[in-house]
Parts: sequence; structure tokens; C-alpha cells
Amino acid sequence: MINSEESNRRSAANESVIKEQFENLKYLVKRLDHRKSKRRRPDFLISNCSGPQMLCEVKTVDSGGYPRDKAVYGVQDVHISTLDEKFQGHFKDIPINLNKIDKGLADAIDKRKALVEDDSSFADLPLLVAFFFDFFAEYLHFYPRSFDKRDERFQEISGILTIESDVARNKAFEQLSAEEQKRRLKNPELMTDLPPHSTDFALVRNKAASRQVPADFQLQCIVEP
Repeated sequence: MINSEESNRRSAANESVIKEQFENLKYLVKRLDHRKSKRRRPDFLISNCSGPQMLCEVKTVDSGGYPRDKAVYGVQDVHISTLDEKFQGHFKDIPINLNKIDKGLADAIDKRKALVEDDSSFADLPLLVAFFFDFFAEYLHFYPRSFDKRDERFQEISGILTIESDVARNKAFEQLSAEEQKRRLKNPELMTDLPPHSTDFALVRNKAASRQVPADFQLQCIVEP
């Protein structure tokens, strides 16, 4: 079982990952959603030398669910997930469920709405939602690229971000022959001529977005078709 404290810890860690990735791209990241906020806010304001560029909300999506109507093993409000180190079962025939993505986007829109109502200077900024998925909860490739097909309100979302690791390195490795791949896997010191380990933003653009993702930011992302 994963309790709420563990889930909150993972969410905070993921927010730090997104903040660091933006900073690696030379953006200034300001936290908007903090304890002093009177109303809920998107997590971050992303700026560069030209001024504010984007709003970003970070969402962590785990597999399983929260059985709130009854106790599990005598404990209330727990999260059943494959992320639990003591998990000994398995999920069978996991259905494709896009509702968790929908819920994350809807919550981000509500936060943006409250922010703009309090300060209209944010009204023209595109809104990005960065998702972290448990392996058994990742259905982003099934999500329509025009988000309004799920909900008309989702035109407020300019795109979805995820983090991809070692994209260039993996592509270079895949271009090697099968024999060479096996040789290098057995001798890790032979990997030194491959591109270095890296992290990149992967961007799924909303084709129905009211506000487009800045072009210079798109150039720094892996843009998903």
C-alpha cells in the first residue's frame, strides 16, 4: 500500500525534476503554488530573458487507485499500486483509462482560471501539464492530439510534457549491429563513444490549443507526432 505521505513525496520529487529540467534549458522557474497562496495556482511560471513564457503544472499518475469507501487491511485511504514494494499481486487485463489524464488536465485548467481571475497579466501565457506515469498507468500514446475531443475546456491546455532519458544515446545504440550491441552490453566500457546520458522534454502539442507553445521551447523538446 502507498499512503498519502508517500504519494506526496513522489509528487514533490517530480516537481523538482521538472524545475531542474527547465533550468537546464536556461529558463527561470518561479513557484506560484505555495502555502501563502490564497487560491490554488499552477505549480510554476516559466520565464526567459524576454519575460514570462509559460505556465506549468506537474501531475503524478500512479497505477491502481484509492479505495476510499472501505479500509484495506484495516487502513483507510490507501493507494493500491505496483509501486508498493510489498505488492505481491498483479493486475490482469488492465483497461485503457484516459480519465486520469483528463482529471489532471481539468485540475490544471481550474488552477489557471483562478490565477488569471486574480491577475489578468497571465491570461495570454500557454499552459503546459507535465505528467509522470507509473508504468501501468501510462496511456499517453492513446490520447487524441486534439485534446478538445475529450473535453472542450481542454483547449486551454497547450501541451503535455514528459521526461525522456537517453534518447540520443539509445538511438545510436539501436543503429549498431546485433552482434555489436551484445559485445558492448557485455563490456560496458565500450559504451564511451555513444552520446552521453541525457534527459529531454517530450512534448505532445494540443492541435486544438487556444495558445501555442513557444517555438523556441519546442526546438528544445522531442516533439511527439
